[in-house]
Amino acid sequence: MASQRLHGRTALVTGASSGIGNAIAAEFGRQGANVVVADIRKEPKLEDERPVFEKLEEAGADATFVETDVSSADDAEAAVETAVSEYGGLDILVNNAGIYHQYQAHETPDEAWNDIIDVNLGGTFLLTRAAIPALRDSDNAKIINLASIYGLVGGENSAAYCASKGGVANVTRQLSLDYADDEVNVNALAPGIIKTAQNHEWRETDEDLLEDWENRTPWPRFGEPEDIADAALFLASDRSDFVTGHVLSVDGGWTAR
Repeated sequence: MASQRLHGRTALVTGASSGIGNAIAAEFGRQGANVVVADIRKEPKLEDERPVFEKLEEAGADATFVETDVSSADDAEAAVETAVSEYGGLDILVNNAGIYHQYQAHETPDEAWNDIIDVNLGGTFLLTRAAIPALRDSDNAKIINLASIYGLVGGENSAAYCASKGGVANVTRQLSLDYADDEVNVNALAPGIIKTAQNHEWRETDEDLLEDWENRTPWPRFGEPEDIADAALFLASDRSDFVTGHVLSVDGGWTAR
């Protein structure tokens, strides 16, 4: 369909089984993309969340699952190879997979620090490194990284997460310089409080934290995964061809204060 903004393109979305990744993958499928769902699990984390493959099938999109631990260089290479072998190339990479634990800095276990850095920042780098050769061959090459408001401002009890997402934000700027001559757009999204499995338990059980998040979000609601998917579609489409090295906040005004 002429109205599909990603018609015939191939997108690889990490962490696409749940939450923001699920919404991005589904929207890309609705917009005509072939979608490679790269995740450590195929089913969503929340029982009441629709599986991404149901959404993709409903959209009539071609889709493939590849089990992927983004902190593994071998898995990163395999995910890209799957996209190229299944669909003949790769046009869009969305580095969405991420994890989050809360600790005060002096109580942060080594394992928690290493896991967050390895997945959030390391995974972004490994998938990008693996994907660049294929993206260079694309006429519509786009990389979209998932940073966070906590990559732009500090967040309590989140030293490792802030470090990882700050790294994602700045490596986005750096990569945009390296690959501008190749016409590979590299941008990032910085979500605010989005209703996903990652924060579901806190939203359900921690009234003080919930109130704090509400007070810090000027917009009168939290975000939905689809809010991020809409922004990702812009960055994946031709409409963002002159946008590179940018970190777009989608946060209901959190970072405007």
